[in-house]
Amino acid sequence: MNKLTALQHLFFVITGVLVFSGAANTALYKSVDEHGNITYSDKPPMTPKNEQTTKMRDVPPPGDPDAAKKLVKEETELQQRMENREANENEAAEERQRQADLNRFCSDARTNINQYRHSTGRIYRAGENPGERILMDSAMREQEAQRIEEEMKKAGCP
Repeated sequence: MNKLTALQHLFFVITGVLVFSGAANTALYKSVDEHGNITYSDKPPMTPKNEQTTKMRDVPPPGDPDAAKKLVKEETELQQRMENREANENEAAEERQRQADLNRFCSDARTNINQYRHSTGRIYRAGENPGERILMDSAMREQEAQRIEEEMKKAGCP
């Protein structure tokens, strides 16, 4: 169930409970303060300039005096579950990205090790001065391959 569907479902449940639970009409107000706290009331609040208040609709009062509190609690729980799900999805996406980055690093490292150990051509590394190139002999190549293997172990390559 996506976020919009869950909110629509909650809206219909709240509307149905409120419509069928009483006879007299009263107003329901929803207020959001500067910290994002949501408050529901049957009386219009004293609204500071930085607080948002919406008159939801004229609805009959509930037959159960705690019905409005229960509905607010259910909406809060639903909103918390949706936020938790979104956070979990974000964490999973970040973990997939970290794993993809690790796989790419490990693959590149293996390629470099193979080149250092099995290439028959010349391999140069940068020197200390700009534009300087140093031809790597077999000992330097093996040393660089071992250094890369150590980096792979630290990174957790399989």
